Amino acid sequence: MKEERLIVSLHPHIQGVETVSKMMFITTAALIPAAAVGVYFFGINAIKVIVISVLSAVGFEAGLQKLMKREITINDGSAVLTGLLFALILPPTSPWWMVILGVFVGMLVGKHVYGGLGSNSFNPVCVGWAALKLSFPSYLDISGSILGAVKSEGITALVEDYSYFSEQYGIESLEGIGAKIKVLLKVILAWKPIPGATLVDCVGQVSALAIIIGGIFLIWKRYINWRIPVGFLASIIIFSAIFGSKEYLYPYILVQLLTGSTLLAAFFVATDPVTTPLTGLGNIVFGVLLGLITMIGRLWGSWVEPVWFCILVTNGFTPLIDRLTKPKPFGRVKESA
Repeated sequence: MKEERLIVSLHPHIQGVETVSKMMFITTAALIPAAAVGVYFFGINAIKVIVISVLSAVGFEAGLQKLMKREITINDGSAVLTGLLFALILPPTSPWWMVILGVFVGMLVGKHVYGGLGSNSFNPVCVGWAALKLSFPSYLDISGSILGAVKSEGITALVEDYSYFSEQYGIESLEGIGAKIKVLLKVILAWKPIPGATLVDCVGQVSALAIIIGGIFLIWKRYINWRIPVGFLASIIIFSAIFGSKEYLYPYILVQLLTGSTLLAAFFVATDPVTTPLTGLGNIVFGVLLGLITMIGRLWGSWVEPVWFCILVTNGFTPLIDRLTKPKPFGRVKESA
């Protein structure tokens, strides 16, 4: 009888049916509703930005891997996901050369200088966006969006002149429960400017519902950690309730929560498992910290939407958060003094 021996192999020792490629492509599929709404509202301009960004990401991924003499892994879907995410956080009017430049910086500085997929300390999408924002701020200007209008004019002005919260939605005031529900539903479906005005926003940020559908799907599939979105969104609500307009608190919270980049960041970018903490408590701390930094930037910073830069800042705290929230080893006896 053949003697059985203990076989010791490299990790992982527990394996599942999920693969990196499957996770990347399913996450990309979860972004399709947001991308489709962007194409519906912005048309050919949105399609151009998406196509250029995705093709650039795949091309730069292959080129950089070949240059650095690594295995070319464009079939794993990570480059496609990066390109699509980057396109969705850009205005549809972004020039083609700027899209390509942002993707290149994100792939090189945010990913491949660290060793490639799984080795980066900062989110490549945010690195590319930050480079463009610091170099060409006028092209990324979204001051004409609802979030920009709230920052420049204040929520009181927007509500009192009925230009955003009443007249266009066919209600006379925001005092009734029915009126509040109607505004909530309208904002969740897709934020629209007043009649005759041009919609100003980024490609993938128009419809809160489209993003929420994709985000809940990823949580259900356990591809993302629910603690980060919950901590992030909860801190935004609490911060808005403390520092927002007391007279028009409800619409102010709606704007901060359902417009701008809040939801896209909460479900698709801040949850990147490579650049976020490993522990459950650490993920909650990460989400809360990101929400606080984002709201500080929105209220007192010069940028209309600083969330992508704030993610980079919070990524830098990830090692410290991991260290502070590291669980104690089970069964270890405390050494005597």
